[in-house]
Amino acid sequence: MTPFLEYLLKLSASLALVGLFYQLVLRRLTFYNWNRWYLLAYSALAFFIPFVNLNHVLPPEKLATIPALVESTRLITSSGAVNSNDIKSRPESKITQIEGIPRQVKVHQQNESAFTLPQAFVFLLLAGIAFLLLRFIFYLISFARIKNGAQLISDEDGVKVYYCERKIVPFSFGNTIFYNPNLHEARDLEEIMRHELVHVRQRHTLDILFAELLCILNWYNPFAWLIRRAIRQNLEFIADREVLENGTDARAYQFLLLKVAGVPEFRLANQFNFSSLKQRIIMMNRLKSAQAYLVRFFYIIPLTLVLLAACRTDIENMAAQGQDRVPAKNGEIEFEYLSGILMDAESGKPIANLPLEKSVKQIVRENSSLREVLIEKLETITTDKDGFYFWKIDVRDQPEGDYFYALKPIGGKYEDLNLSVHHSDSWYLSDNLHFNVRFVKENGRSGLQDNYSVRNGIEPGSSSVPMESNEVKNLLLNKLPEFVAQNKLIVDFKKQYWKPVKIITKFRNGYFNKDRILLGYEGVLEFFLDGKRVGYEDINKEFEGYLIEPASRVSENYQFSINKKLFYLTFPLFRDAPPAALTSAHTVEWISPDAFDLAKLEKEPYILDGFRQVFGTGSNLMPLKSEIKRVAIFKGDLARYYDRKIDKLWWIETRPPAEVMERPDFAGR
Repeated sequence: MTPFLEYLLKLSASLALVGLFYQLVLRRLTFYNWNRWYLLAYSALAFFIPFVNLNHVLPPEKLATIPALVESTRLITSSGAVNSNDIKSRPESKITQIEGIPRQVKVHQQNESAFTLPQAFVFLLLAGIAFLLLRFIFYLISFARIKNGAQLISDEDGVKVYYCERKIVPFSFGNTIFYNPNLHEARDLEEIMRHELVHVRQRHTLDILFAELLCILNWYNPFAWLIRRAIRQNLEFIADREVLENGTDARAYQFLLLKVAGVPEFRLANQFNFSSLKQRIIMMNRLKSAQAYLVRFFYIIPLTLVLLAACRTDIENMAAQGQDRVPAKNGEIEFEYLSGILMDAESGKPIANLPLEKSVKQIVRENSSLREVLIEKLETITTDKDGFYFWKIDVRDQPEGDYFYALKPIGGKYEDLNLSVHHSDSWYLSDNLHFNVRFVKENGRSGLQDNYSVRNGIEPGSSSVPMESNEVKNLLLNKLPEFVAQNKLIVDFKKQYWKPVKIITKFRNGYFNKDRILLGYEGVLEFFLDGKRVGYEDINKEFEGYLIEPASRVSENYQFSINKKLFYLTFPLFRDAPPAALTSAHTVEWISPDAFDLAKLEKEPYILDGFRQVFGTGSNLMPLKSEIKRVAIFKGDLARYYDRKIDKLWWIETRPPAEVMERPDFAGR
């Protein structure tokens, strides 16, 4: 394989990693600005990853001990990315035998053929790039024509607004906004302009141009197109959130999105109705992701290391040479901490004077498996009167490798207690950024909810700031009363309720689920059923007899797994189109829009353009009478397909049939 084709293979693998990681890990989070910079930065980084040579950073023999990297290398090698060093090491006869063609014959054939397979692929690649580049130039020419035919009506603060007589969807490009005020009501124009101003002021056009360039150069890679769509969709999420945070009514704004439909005049622009309306409305109604989920952005670091190492094709060869390990210092952190407070889960009192034996283990590879090897046991420390223990581990001179530093209780009482910290010279683990308060039981650890972490203030990947014993202890003692009170509530509940039978059980000032997990506190936690605020007794009554908890748990802000809001639904907000067999003259009755009484929607359930409207949970849109194009009543099994509790459901359409989400197959309509 030529170096150029090998580069394309590695570039494609890098873009696939970027796209899949966003789709599977980040897409549903509401950190839109973080997602924006992730998509841009890592997509750009993908072009440079194939040039990175880890031999200058990490010793090859160390990478050869990690099974995942070796397997990744084998996959790339089997795809054709053959190591040049490996080829050079082969005898000449070996090459001839494997390829099946004598060297002199092969050269003669290459001279006579018009194209080799690699040359044909490069030609096809360049042809695709040329075609998309011409299309891009055509779009720019189209924009120039629109601009020349439009009238400048405002030029303030660096933002130009053009009046266009065409029937267009409002859009922005660069520092210009185009719209036709005759197509919109005055009350809608303010929200439209506010949306487009977000695009202009945050320079979203640069993101779009980058996405277009990405697809032009990687037109053959489906993940490039996936990233392009993700970039554009995320920009709309950003603009939507900015508009709503400025006081715009969510109901009116979402209904405006449904009204403003049409084909964009200029496809490169930020257009007001771009992207799946269904997904935008879902994201607008989704509560903000908890700050704790920001840690997901750091997951890409080890994945990138795997990709970097997989792009190297000489790992196995280096390992086979049997080179000795070379001791190296860790350049990221200087100290690890194994410190916290131990509390007895039953009594809630500190576990004082507990001896803890220090040990150091190394993770080594034997054939295809990994195991821990004890290196040495160190002196024993004991917890103080407050149950506090402290071990500051100097890792500056640690030989390279992966190590476990552990504290093991002595005396048999808490032998199952696992106190350890993992130190690696390959990556920095965010788990090492916390000190723990653990509520434990004799001869066994208690549940995860009895383990509380307090952040030590060190940022991931930064050089560690040395902390002393008194600083760590004060940090933990300040939080301890809160942890003790919560642990006592949990322990007392578990003593009284071995197997709760209700969906929600109120105990003192706390609410627990069937798994005996503390959900929240009285006066803080709010319950919602089908969009209406209710008491926890209403939830129990509604779901009495359910074998599993039906809650959709959502939290605006939470601490130690404690929620502020819980939403329960007896039906889905969105459903795929029902089977055609359910739509018949017996289950669908069409009503004249002129004869329809709009007031019915204030008291009866309805679906608007494919979206179930639920006060407090769904988009909760109320159409105008003049906007309604079709009205139907769903009856019987068809109504119960959307909501098992009802026999009648209004179906309202304000858009053309092709634009109604998951529209049923209505025979003859």
